[in-house]
This record gives sequence, structure tokens and C-alpha cells, in this order.
Amino acid sequence: MSWRIAVDIGGTFTDLVAWNQADGVLCRAKVLTVADSPATGVMRAIERAGLELSDSTQVVHGSTIAINAVLQGTGARTALLTTRGFRDVLEMGRKSRPDMYNLFFRPRICPVPRELRIEIPERLAHTGDVLEPLDLDVVQAAVAALPDDVEALAVCFLHSYANPDHERAAAQRARGLRPDLYVSASTDLSREAREYERTCTAVVNAYVGPLVVGYLDTLSAHLHDAGCEAPLMITQSNGGVMTAGVAMREPVRTMESGPAAGVTGAAFVGAPLDTHDLIAFDMGGTSAKACVVMDGVPEMSAEYYIGGHQSGLPVQVPFLDIIEVGAGGGSIAHLDAGGALHVGPRSAGSSPGPAAYGLGGTEPTITDANVVAGRIDPDYFLGGDMPLDASLARAAIARVAGQLGIAVEQCAHAVIRVANSIMSEAIRAVTVERGRDPRDFTLVAYGGAGPVHATAVARELNIPRVLVPAGPGTFAAYGMLVTDLRHDVARTLTGRLDALDSEMVAARFAELEADAAAYVRTRLQGSAESPMHFIRKLDLRYVGQFHPLTMVVPGDANGQFADLTAERFHRAHEERYGHCAPHEPIEVGALRVTAVGEVLKPPAERSPSSSGRQASAQRRDVLYEDGVRRSASVHRRDALVTGDTVAGPAVIEDPATSVVLGESDRATVVDGAHLLISVQGLLA
Repeated sequence: MSWRIAVDIGGTFTDLVAWNQADGVLCRAKVLTVADSPATGVMRAIERAGLELSDSTQVVHGSTIAINAVLQGTGARTALLTTRGFRDVLEMGRKSRPDMYNLFFRPRICPVPRELRIEIPERLAHTGDVLEPLDLDVVQAAVAALPDDVEALAVCFLHSYANPDHERAAAQRARGLRPDLYVSASTDLSREAREYERTCTAVVNAYVGPLVVGYLDTLSAHLHDAGCEAPLMITQSNGGVMTAGVAMREPVRTMESGPAAGVTGAAFVGAPLDTHDLIAFDMGGTSAKACVVMDGVPEMSAEYYIGGHQSGLPVQVPFLDIIEVGAGGGSIAHLDAGGALHVGPRSAGSSPGPAAYGLGGTEPTITDANVVAGRIDPDYFLGGDMPLDASLARAAIARVAGQLGIAVEQCAHAVIRVANSIMSEAIRAVTVERGRDPRDFTLVAYGGAGPVHATAVARELNIPRVLVPAGPGTFAAYGMLVTDLRHDVARTLTGRLDALDSEMVAARFAELEADAAAYVRTRLQGSAESPMHFIRKLDLRYVGQFHPLTMVVPGDANGQFADLTAERFHRAHEERYGHCAPHEPIEVGALRVTAVGEVLKPPAERSPSSSGRQASAQRRDVLYEDGVRRSASVHRRDALVTGDTVAGPAVIEDPATSVVLGESDRATVVDGAHLLISVQGLLA
């Protein structure tokens, strides 16, 4: 038993990467996602890879089940128990207007109707002291009166972050009275202040809970029936993994599980190449994502808006700070009422898929545009296992071209340019808008469509280098194999930074580390022999500010804890907002600790021997982002060895994607079988 198997479900494809720990072999598989039965797609990927599940030691999995339920409004009918007088907190929110100049702005939709938001007599002070005891009789009556179609119940009481007893008692009474209910208490997920955000977290967890439990039960049954006795692990949105049992209790932590694994993988492959400042760029079939990796560490966010900051719901659990846009290979090109061309966010998905798939799709997509442009070889799609129909792609693009009154190739070029612009904006959002210069980073491009567009996006943003990792088409699944066990804990702590007792802070951190370590060892099934390390952080802000910055606590303070921490905060504030106020007092909002239990990771891949190289490269015409067709050399990725260099214009074909090199681009095969691309002489 030696296979570790990782499977990532996307909107279009389900990807698998498996590592044989005995002989170091990696195998990959890619199949169409089964939209109405994702677990079936997982089993098809395992079958395609030819794996015997009885020989597996672990199955790691990531999916979009939870986040899709929120975005599409398909979660469970959910009720809420809250403190008397706070029934409408969930609907009022923060009363902020993120799109302040939009005359048609609509507030966030409340996921729980008012008649299912039930007030309970109880009250705690912010210190956790009981001001009014919990009335369990009212709790019992409220739960008994819930309609039969209510599947989930969230519990969030005022100031329960300081004392969880009332919430736990109410949740226990609800479970005893209605065992069929999925019950979620806010303090099981977050021990931080801010009632609105904590209420949203509990509600979202309850809303997706029954769906995630049902899915993981189904998948576990499929795996068991196929002879798998290995534990099922689920990737978290914070860049770690957890057991399926924890994922069922805390599904809100799985919202960005697949994308987070890709970012973790990007940081992992960058380290041995001495490339620590990265932009992870993942373009799949339905969307594109971007996340910054600074000094080898993916950027985190303590608060995340599911569905975007303007209209999404905030959840108070750690996420990798990933920006996602609706531009993937299956994103559909269409005209608005004014005749302007748009791409996405609607996607053709896996069924019917892009027109070129020949599965019944007729609407033009980014994949169809790339086929027309010669950037994708229809006969080598998925290594030739899924040939595309170029005539169907051309016919789909022609329909929009006819509406615009332009030639088919001009229309394909326009679709590609619009898509590149959308993806560039996502990268600007995590760099320029946060005080960072994209020119200081390396773009790590993966996903089935990422390498096809990577050099064009890099040119638009003046990013000098692009790294295309080995196996880019299934890279998010590979990232799951290098993802450690991880748990984040936080506690609210308010006070002036310069007035905090450093010994008290150290003691609080030690308590959190003990809690996090116990969680990793027990709930996440971490081995007692596995190395573990901790990361300490503080939420800091100037007095009077609302939103904090989360800073890593210096490990070498030597009695200068407050001074060194303040210095780091001022620098970070200057970088993020363009200014700082060194003479203004700083206050602390929360303590955070991350426990990381390290797992055994696959060694770097090796390029094939020179015996597989092509005698001479073929050529074909490729339409570039400047609208010019150029004769490009075509190379098979498996024919290149370490040290080989390919000069553009060229296309390097991987079984699951294509790397498009511009006229002045140069790609070199480096250690680990990765491609490092110098973009248009920008490094000179």
C-alpha cells in the first residue's frame, strides 16, 4: 500500500495526481466532471489512472461543492437562533456600500428569511460574564416549532466568543430534540468579535452542511466499495488539509479548497528554484484565480467574502487571499444589449462544454477562440484522448463574428483579448491595488488554460518571468500532495500595542499553540512523530480604524516586542495603503496561531531522457494577442530535457495544456521539469 492519491473537482474537469511513495512514480489523469454526480467523476479519474484503491495510503480531495451551493443558492433551508434584540443583524450587515457610485446597487441577500430568525432570551457581557441566563425552555420551543423542511440550524449569541457556554447548551438541546437537523454553533468555527461576521460564518456553515455531508458520505461509500481503506482527507481554504469528518462539521473551511491547493503547490515548486515572490495564476475551465506568495508564504485573509466583496457574505475563518474571476476555458462570449463583447462569467462547464468538445455545446467559448487561433491543437487535446472539432469551434465563433460584422479570426482575437484583460485585472487586484509592483514577481501559470494565456497576461502587466510547473493541467491536484496538515485558531484581544504585557501575550500564544497542536494531532490525525511548527500573528490597526492588518509576530523580539511589531506594521501599512502614521497609537484586535503538521512530499520530477526528443519541430500559424498570425515552432513537452531552450514564436504542447511563447519569449527547462520563461526580454 503506497499510493497517495489527490483528486480536484473543477467546473469542467476532474483532475487526479497520484504518488507512489515506494518508487517515487507520479501518475496523472484528467476526465470531464460529472456535474450531477461529482463522486462519479472522482471514480472515473481513478479508473482512468489505472489505480487499485486497495494499494492507497491516503486520498486527498478538493471540490467546489460548498462554494457552488452558496453562489447558486442551492444550500439547505436554514434557521437561526440569536440573542433577543439581534434578530436582524444578519440582514442589516455593516450598512456599507462597496459600490458607492452604482445607482442600481443592491444589498447582500440574507440567506435566512426573517421568520426563521428566532430570538432567544440570554445575554453575555463582552467579558463573557452572564448578564441574563439562557432560557433553554425557549430554545426547546423554538426548535420544536421549526417547519419540517428546515434542514439546518445556526446558533450565534452576542459575545459568545468570550464565553461559548450558552451557544453550546443551545446547540446540544437542538441536536437532542431534532437529530435530523444540521446544527452549527458560531464558536465552533470562530472565537472572534464582530457579531455580523460571526453570524454569517455560522449560517453559511449550516447552509452548506447537509449538502457537503451528503456528498462526502457518497464519495466515502464509493471509495469503500472499490476497496479503499485509506483515510479521506479534504483540502482547506487556508492551504492545509483536514479529515473528512472535520470537513463535515466545518464545511465553511472548504470553500476554496481546490484553488488553495494550487497556491500551496506554487509556493512549493518555487522554493527550490529560489523564486519566493510569486503570483499563482490558475485558469481552469470555468474561472481564473490569482493569489500572491510573498517570501514563499501564500497571502492569507482572516475574513473572506464568498461571492466577492461587493455582494458576497463575509466568513470569519482563514482563507488564502484568492481573487477569482469568471474567465475560464469554458467561459462564454456574448454581446450585451449595447452590442459590446463580453466573456463570462457564464460557463459551458463540462456539459455541454465548449462547442469544440462536440458534446452539444453551440455557444462560443475561450477554448473555441484558442482553437480558431491555432493556440490549441485539436488532435492533441488531453494528449489525443479527447480530440476537438475545429469546425464546430469556428462555427460557434462565427455566430458572434456575424453579430459584430467582423471576420471569424478577428472575433477569436477579440475574445482572447477580452479574456486576457479580465485575468489581468484579477492579478492587478492582488498586486497593484495592494501597493505591489507586478514586475517584482514571477507568474506561476497552471490549470488547463493558464499556460495558454500566461505570457500574454505577463506582457500586459510587465511581469518578466513565467514559471509553468511540471504537469500544469493537473497542478491543483499536485498541490494537494504537498499540502500540510494545518489548523488556525484566533482569540479576540483588545488593547494598545505599547501597553500590552509581552509575557501575557506570550502566555496567550502558548495556550493557542497547545490548542492548535492538539487539534492537529487528534482531529486531523497528525502523527506524533511528524514535524510541527507554529506561526504567531497579531491583528493590528491604528486607533480609530476599522479594518486591521494581520502581521506575523517577530520571533527575535528580545524584549522589544512592541517596538519591532509596530515597525513591521508601519511598513505594511505604507505598502498596502501608500501611507503610514508612525506617531499614531496602534491597537491589537486579535491573536492568531497557525499550527502546521508537515507531511511527506513527493521529490522533484525529472525531465525525460534525451532519447525522447523530436528530430525537428513542426510549425503552424498561431494568432497572437496583437492580432498578427505568426509561424510558430511546435514542440512536445515530453521531448524537452533539462537545459533545453525554446525561442518564440513557439507552442510547447503538454498533454493537458499548451504553452504559447511570443516572438521574443524564451522558455528553458529547469530542475524539477518546470518551464521558466523569460517574457519579451523584460528581464534584460
